[in-house]
Amino acid sequence: MVNKPGKPKSKRTPVRLRHKIEKASAAKQRKTRKLAKKNPEWRSRLKKDPGIPNLFPYKDKILQQIEEKKRLKEEEVLRRREEAKSAQVVSPGTGDAVVAGNGQLGEDLIDETMTDDDNADSSNPMAALLASAKAQAVEHEEASEEGADDDGSMDDADHGTNLSPSATPFHPGDSSRHSFDKVYKTILSSSDIILYVLDARDPMGTRSRDIEREITAADFGSKRLILILNKIDLVPPPVLRSWLTHLRRSFPTLPIRANNPAPNARTFDHKSLTVKGTSETLLRALKTYAHGKQLKRSTTVGIIGYPNVGKSSVINALTSCLGGSGATRSQSHACPVGAEAGITTALREVKLDNKLKLLDSPGIVFPASTSSKGAENRKTKKDDQARLILLNAIPPKQISDPVPAVTLLLSRLSESAESTKHLLAVYGVPPLVAEANGDVTTDFLVQVARKRGRMGKGGVPNLMAAAMTVITDWRDGRIQGWIEAPREDAERPSDQKQIVRDWGEEFKLEGLWGGEGGAGGEEAGIRDDDVMRD
Repeated sequence: MVNKPGKPKSKRTPVRLRHKIEKASAAKQRKTRKLAKKNPEWRSRLKKDPGIPNLFPYKDKILQQIEEKKRLKEEEVLRRREEAKSAQVVSPGTGDAVVAGNGQLGEDLIDETMTDDDNADSSNPMAALLASAKAQAVEHEEASEEGADDDGSMDDADHGTNLSPSATPFHPGDSSRHSFDKVYKTILSSSDIILYVLDARDPMGTRSRDIEREITAADFGSKRLILILNKIDLVPPPVLRSWLTHLRRSFPTLPIRANNPAPNARTFDHKSLTVKGTSETLLRALKTYAHGKQLKRSTTVGIIGYPNVGKSSVINALTSCLGGSGATRSQSHACPVGAEAGITTALREVKLDNKLKLLDSPGIVFPASTSSKGAENRKTKKDDQARLILLNAIPPKQISDPVPAVTLLLSRLSESAESTKHLLAVYGVPPLVAEANGDVTTDFLVQVARKRGRMGKGGVPNLMAAAMTVITDWRDGRIQGWIEAPREDAERPSDQKQIVRDWGEEFKLEGLWGGEGGAGGEEAGIRDDDVMRD
């Protein structure tokens, strides 16, 4: 029968189509439940409160009452918090005062007490007393732990030098100085060999004489210290040779290229000092020492140094030597690495073989020696911050003002006309014009902002963004710059000569760019015909 015009169309569907829709819906629900079981995200089994319906006639009045109760509760919490802070309850029998913990710790404890006792009578002073007692107990426990951690550094403080290294404040999750002191002490106590990684562009800036003295004095002088000069491809051969000569007057020193350079980095090709060759040399020296000691356990090698000097890259270079050209990715990437500081946040143990295991550590900003000239020059906090930025010890996200670091970089590069010329060539800017006070930083950053497009609203150069660009280029090696090795004026002590000679024999460094004659010429693997490459 044909439907008449204007008659509604029937919505009846075949049973086959209705069953098909039901089966598809059930299959979709099963798939949703299956995916929900695999999802690791936590979900509460309690259903969410839908709130007051919009059609409820007294909704506005009820919401006002809820807000008023919330406001009164907050005022009560603030009032009781102030009372707990100002109250000093004298404990019976001893006469000692139990004071509420000051700072954030005391406030958190008071907030916790207030949350637990919301229904308690506000006139009862026991809540404040309980918060005070909890805060004092926590403070006493922390004080006892700090005292146990600092037992070894108290004697040093009496002599005017704190040998306990200050931890870098930028590690995610935990910026406690004592936490990183424990990491350093753990490495020092459990390691037989300490590899002290230095940046070849500024070895003395990443070195601490106090830490070296502490390592050599630990366990009656049984520890061994090797200085590792990393990032050697960023300095020319004469500079590398002079630094090796200077550092080998104190301890055995080995150059290493632990990683390939960043893109567009201006590096120097040292030819014989390749990533594979230098890492194999270091591994051979460590195995020689472990074989000579004949220990019944594996020899532990701890790696320390400033943030972003390449500690984890050294471990990856050593592990890649084990498998040769067929090394897997897991072997050659045993530790995570990155261009920024703070990638390694905890101790990591990497086993090379039955005789050797490595300990990777977070970057630690060690205290400067009180007798060094650098400590006298770093008079202000801003200058010290600029120095750490140039050492790549602070992540870019936590750099509040990069301009002083650029000023320090320009002052260092201005000592060499060739370095200044290379800097201007990197950004393609004309010679810098000094202001009335002799500052060239502003003119340099303005030109860099125009060249790199770091402009703000109205075409105003963004000096902060331009400064961060310069810092990033310096970190990645696109800007050439280094510190010259100091001249050797005084004769080194005889005991230091003996240390270098004896330790060199233990590691068999005579033919491995080590020893007295290995610091220069062909024995060091450095030739004057090495060329720079872009």
